[in-house]
Formats: sequence, C-alpha cells, structure tokens
Amino acid sequence: MKFGLRPELRVGLALLPLCACTPAYPKLPPLPDKAPPFTTADAAFLQQANEHDLTQIALAKLTVDHARSNDVKTLGQDALKDYEAHRKTLSTLAGKHDLALTTTVLAADQEKTDRLSKLHGPAFDHAYMKAIRDDAQANQASIGTVFTTTKDSDVKAVATDLQKLDQRYISSAFSWLPQLVTRKHRSGTHR
Repeated sequence: MKFGLRPELRVGLALLPLCACTPAYPKLPPLPDKAPPFTTADAAFLQQANEHDLTQIALAKLTVDHARSNDVKTLGQDALKDYEAHRKTLSTLAGKHDLALTTTVLAADQEKTDRLSKLHGPAFDHAYMKAIRDDAQANQASIGTVFTTTKDSDVKAVATDLQKLDQRYISSAFSWLPQLVTRKHRSGTHR
C-alpha cells in the first residue's frame, strides 16, 4: 500500500508558499494638514464678517461706561459675548484653510466708534442702538450673496449664524429706539 498524496493536492501544497509572497499593499498618501484654500468670494466674505464682528465688539465695549439705560448696557454685553463667540468661530474656520483674519477695526468703523465714545447717557443709548442696527442691516446684503455663491457648507453655516445674530440685534434696536426717543420726550430734555 502506497501512501501518497493525490497529484492535485501536491500541486496545491507546492503553490501554497507562493501565496505568502504577494507584495504589500501600497500606502495611502497622507492627508493634508490644512484644508484647501477658500475661493476668493468665500475669503472675502469671511474677512467682511470678521470686520463686522470687530466693529460690533468695539461698539459693545462702550456700553459699560457710556450707556445710561441698563437695558442698553445688558444688550451691549450680550452683543459683546455673541460677537466674540462668532469671531472665534470665524478664526477657527479661517485657520483650517490657512486664512489670516484682521485683528483691527477698519478706519471708517473706528471713526464711528470714536464718535460714539464721546457720547454719554441717553445720547449714547440712541446713537449706539442706531449704529448696531445700521451696521447689521448693511451686513445683510453680503450674507445674502454667500448663500448663492458658496459651495462650502462651513461658510454657509457661519453666514447663517451671523444672519441670525444680526437679526436679533436689528430687532432689539428697532424695539428700543422708539422707547429711547419717548423717554427723551417725556423727561423734557428734548430741545
């Protein structure tokens, strides 16, 4: 009696070591450290949104010492927190795409801030509410164009957040401006 392996099995066993000789899988290329750069329109919007945030922050800081109404002071401090948080979100997003945002207020906005810094009491309250309303309304056009031009979901999210933030302060300004004027007339200080 012969003990042997069938020919098919011998061939299979002979080829088995060859299976271990397969080449290693190629390594995947490393992921980029930074996201691809923004489009020109997206970068311009982020810069504009950042400048808007800086202006709102500068104006809100004035409310502590210049506002008469506690409601205006509270609104200013809320605006300060909200716009600083939004600016931090912008900085994080810009950093991922290697975009540097400015840290200084534009000259025209600085003039507005300087003008308001010379006012106190009811005059400041009225000027501050008007300034935040006007600045937020002026910003709405650039936010609207972002939704039609960008394909970046992060930029759209930032624009949506800014739009909601601005709408909140526009609404507050519209609701407080008539009350500030009425208080002025009631107190007999209207000239």
